[in-house]
Amino acid sequence: MRRFVPGDAYKKVMLTQTGLVLGLCIIAMMASGQGAALSTLVGGSAVLMGTVAYAWLVRKSRVTGTSGKVVLFRHLFAEFAKIAIVLGVMFGAFASGLFVAGWLIAAMVVALMGHWLSVFLIR
Repeated sequence: MRRFVPGDAYKKVMLTQTGLVLGLCIIAMMASGQGAALSTLVGGSAVLMGTVAYAWLVRKSRVTGTSGKVVLFRHLFAEFAKIAIVLGVMFGAFASGLFVAGWLIAAMVVALMGHWLSVFLIR
């Protein structure tokens, strides 16, 4: 069985998101302590897990040599899976009551912005 290796574009997205989340985690730790840092890691990890799932579902071997319709539906399914993962982790974190909501959401926003920032870095 061949191991999944994301393409260069997805690697850059994941590295950008990881760097931004870790930077925000350090800021959260210094500003509000361990609870905020943990919340930041969980929020950022939720978005990163969604990105990994998307990259896995639309990997090159899955879309090469198929029709445009199949590629479109694969991307739509991957987007749905990404959103489901992010919402599942977010609602699970909020249901536990152990996380700081503001830092959790801030990390998710920063990680999602990292996706758009990486678009400018990919060339």
